[in-house]
Amino acid sequence: MNCAWLVFADFLDAQASIVGYFNYYNHELLHSSINYQAPYLAHRQLLQLNLLNYPT
Repeated sequence: MNCAWLVFADFLDAQASIVGYFNYYNHELLHSSINYQAPYLAHRQLLQLNLLNYPT
């Protein structure tokens, strides 16, 4: 995205753009603070580890 200001056709267009960005940010973008993983995968691994350590 090269544009500093985005112009949306309407509220639904803006909402769809934000949802798309959140999906990208959480599922595709690699974050250096969590060892170059996507947050979604890091969170799933943490949940699995917690389930192994604290079974219900």
